[in-house]
Amino acid sequence: MDKHSLPPWLRQVWDELTKPPAVLNKSTMTTRKPRQETQQEEVDEDDSYYDSPTDPPLTRKAPKGTAQTAARASRKYFVPRKSQSHRTMTKPRPRKPLKTQKRAQTLPLSDNIIQVGQTRQPPLQSITAQKALPHSERTIRTSQDMTSKAETKTAKRYFEQIYNVESTNGIWKITSSDGKQYALKATQLPIERITFMAEALDELRRRGFTRAARIIRTTESKKPYVIDAGQTYYVSEWLPGLPVQLASIRQLNATAKTLARFHERSVNYEYASFQPPHAFRVFEHLLSRKQDLQRLYQSIEKRPEKNAFDELCLQYFAKADKQATESLSLCKLPEVEAHIKQSLEHPGLCHLDVTRSNLIVHPAGFVQLIDFDTMTFGPRVIDLAHLLRRAMQAQGSWSNETALVPLIAYNRVQPLVQGEYLLLESLLTFPHRYWRIAHTYYTAPPKQAQAYQIMLKNLQESIALEDQREKFLQSFSRQVTRRTRS
Repeated sequence: MDKHSLPPWLRQVWDELTKPPAVLNKSTMTTRKPRQETQQEEVDEDDSYYDSPTDPPLTRKAPKGTAQTAARASRKYFVPRKSQSHRTMTKPRPRKPLKTQKRAQTLPLSDNIIQVGQTRQPPLQSITAQKALPHSERTIRTSQDMTSKAETKTAKRYFEQIYNVESTNGIWKITSSDGKQYALKATQLPIERITFMAEALDELRRRGFTRAARIIRTTESKKPYVIDAGQTYYVSEWLPGLPVQLASIRQLNATAKTLARFHERSVNYEYASFQPPHAFRVFEHLLSRKQDLQRLYQSIEKRPEKNAFDELCLQYFAKADKQATESLSLCKLPEVEAHIKQSLEHPGLCHLDVTRSNLIVHPAGFVQLIDFDTMTFGPRVIDLAHLLRRAMQAQGSWSNETALVPLIAYNRVQPLVQGEYLLLESLLTFPHRYWRIAHTYYTAPPKQAQAYQIMLKNLQESIALEDQREKFLQSFSRQVTRRTRS
């Protein structure tokens, strides 16, 4: 690609990225140290909100359980049980209702729920439940919840803490009676991992990283989870904003900055109580995927009758296998192995699920991170590679601009070293999307014709972009990692 054919602003970005020390630091590996810790992060002026209609819409998921189970778990999470020793011996003096006003069924609001890091606010005035919400959004208390007198008393005791429960994208959005909002999630994660997530996010906040949804601890036991009817739940902060549009260059730029700060502030974090499986074995991970591709190829060849999906997989397999081999060879370069060794000595956290639904654009313009179920220790460029690949997919093209802008933004926070760029090239080289589509199809073949057509279309679109992806990798290798691809 000719640099002089680019617009002036992109030429400046190109120069900044492709000249030391912005891209290629000294070849000797240096220890990454977090910047001076601060209690509050600044808001970048150029992270203004920008919406792009080219991003595909989010796929809505149904959360586990019902609104009643979510409400019950929320009550256990937030409301402490009343102790027998705290009961008074005398009956409270009843209040007389005002004669001039008719008594209405009211929803008492409480300020008992205190969000982590926030101060207690004065209680709000009571509102009338019949006038506060339309019928579809009224209280979750139904006749099914009131099957006995005892359950009625329990619901009255806990109901004042919960204002509304609604399903949204696979989780429950809980609105408390003091106006605060939380995300309640049913999970299969072990409680040790949930505790690890909560402790890590609290430590990141102490180190000055404020752009993440932390996990809330229960009011009574101070644990970051509850177990209700055999199901584990945890509650996290509900962050304001909308999902990132990865086709938007400005939002892509803001996302890269947030990831860089997340990685920077988590360096040298230690947690002795629980160690999740780390992600430093990149070579072994890619090798297992390459072997899986070879097994799929052999099974397809043995099929007596092949459909269009089978033929297309066989047609592209040779090129995909070559890309996988080149990706593995990059992982074995001395610079990459030295960087992985250095990262193991000074580990940092990786999100490992950098998807559009887990990136929330704040109304002020910066990007926030949510859903840390897969968070673990690993090379930070794994998150960066996920971001670049999904941005290319959202835009429907592999362009230098889409890669250069987030790399510049990331480097301004904490520059990458040469071994990281080579590892990034390795991750971008591997045919991840082709492998994922083929693996999904042959592991759980679609039973309906419509599902088959969708998967076939996804495979066709992926292969159609391969020539463009190869040109991008050639340019990336020549301009960024300073090497010539075979």
